[in-house]
Amino acid sequence: MSVKIVYQDIAAGAAEDAAATTQDAKPFCSPDRLPFEEENAVPLASLEPNHWLLDGSREIVDGQDIRFWSAAMSDADGVFETPPEISITFTARYTSPGVFLRFDAASGEYCTCVTVQWRRGEALLAEETFQPDSAEYFCSQTVEAYDRITFRLHATNLPYRYAKLSQVVFGVTRVFLRDELRNVKITAEVSIISSEIAVNTLDFTLDSEENLAYMFQLKQPVSAYDGDRLIGVFYIDSATHRAAELYDVSCIDAVGVLDEDQFPAAVYDGYPVRALLEEILDGHFDLLLDASLSASTMTGYIPECSRREALQQVAFALCAIVDTSGTGAIRVYKDRENTPSRFPLNRAYTGGSVETSAIVTAVRVTAHTYSLTGSGNDTVQAGGKTYYHTTAITTINNPKATASDKQNVIEIDGATLVNPGNVPAVAQHIYDYYTKRERQSAKIVMNGEQPGDRIAMSTPWGSLISGYLTRMNIVLSGIAAADCEVIGTEVNAVGEPEIRYSGEFFAGGI
Repeated sequence: MSVKIVYQDIAAGAAEDAAATTQDAKPFCSPDRLPFEEENAVPLASLEPNHWLLDGSREIVDGQDIRFWSAAMSDADGVFETPPEISITFTARYTSPGVFLRFDAASGEYCTCVTVQWRRGEALLAEETFQPDSAEYFCSQTVEAYDRITFRLHATNLPYRYAKLSQVVFGVTRVFLRDELRNVKITAEVSIISSEIAVNTLDFTLDSEENLAYMFQLKQPVSAYDGDRLIGVFYIDSATHRAAELYDVSCIDAVGVLDEDQFPAAVYDGYPVRALLEEILDGHFDLLLDASLSASTMTGYIPECSRREALQQVAFALCAIVDTSGTGAIRVYKDRENTPSRFPLNRAYTGGSVETSAIVTAVRVTAHTYSLTGSGNDTVQAGGKTYYHTTAITTINNPKATASDKQNVIEIDGATLVNPGNVPAVAQHIYDYYTKRERQSAKIVMNGEQPGDRIAMSTPWGSLISGYLTRMNIVLSGIAAADCEVIGTEVNAVGEPEIRYSGEFFAGGI
């Protein structure tokens, strides 16, 4: 395994903001789809000479997602008498290192001459003519603060062809491998009870082997891999250009991006969870919702807060976990409470420690009720209405607490989606979590582990901590290693030899 960083050097938000128009396309085309990736593209049959192979590989045109086919056909030399033109406009201004064009990738045909103009209002910022030599081609031209791009397609690589364009990307995807990367570090963390939702982070230094000026714009996506295994998708938060080809880059995950945007106050009564979560994500990120939660509803109140805080309120009330590890989406899922997987000793470093937290003597959880009728001064405002707020407390006492134990009561009173209907389950979930008093620190060699996994890990003295992998500080190099935290309970180990990795195995590698 080895480290790989995939950097989408694109204008963040440009695809969603783009409006593509043309007067030169066939009537069945959807040029407004040009900024988005084409799925399941197949070669299509047309009346172009020598194009319709009779081997069953072509589909008849019938409602497929066709973005742009020119109305006119090129001549015997592949040249258009009047070049078809496409214009893309934006409501905001964007900067990118060029545009990536995907022509007819399914058949491998393309345009051999394309003129691109970048404008800001009516001002021409740049104009360049490119000669693509494949069905996927990057038109390299850094332009800042443009709000319109125009394409003129002059010629095709074969005679008597329609100009076909399936996607326009406002930038390019770049892949950085181990030889160009230094100090690649990832912090990934979950809260089993969602008392908070951590922001996962990626930091790396790029020592580029290419003489290119990278812009590393805010919120551009960056994917981190251990070999071919995706560890996470992140978004650029800051970057420092330290030398000609040397950059320090810091990234946050989707949860961190959500923390930068506000969510309005609202009161809910049996509102579908999926609909609420999608409103919180606001179309910025895909939602992976556990099937066991798909029919759940929410009742209660979310005050005006960040979208990250709103997501935390929902997850806490659902007794669910939120994570972005290993995916480009936001996962909201229930702990399956399956049998923990025994972590192999031959992937654990020597050493480590276990800290035992103080016993929790009780858990007290406040349930909230919001009504349009009532009395008193305890009210909230949402959607232009006043709601009267009442509370009730559910307490679970720890029967194992003794008179000599110091009182240690966990108070939960700010979870405003906890209501009389779900408070018993929430209180029990919180109590069960706090009975797991052992916090183990250990260093491992990774093989697909993610925060939230249920594992059983050996202690230096031979017992096991059975619980949850809650935090991973990952270093990616020749070997992916992680300083981990496991929260659980101590149990007896059975029949496994004490064989662990030692530091000398990785001299110079981590």
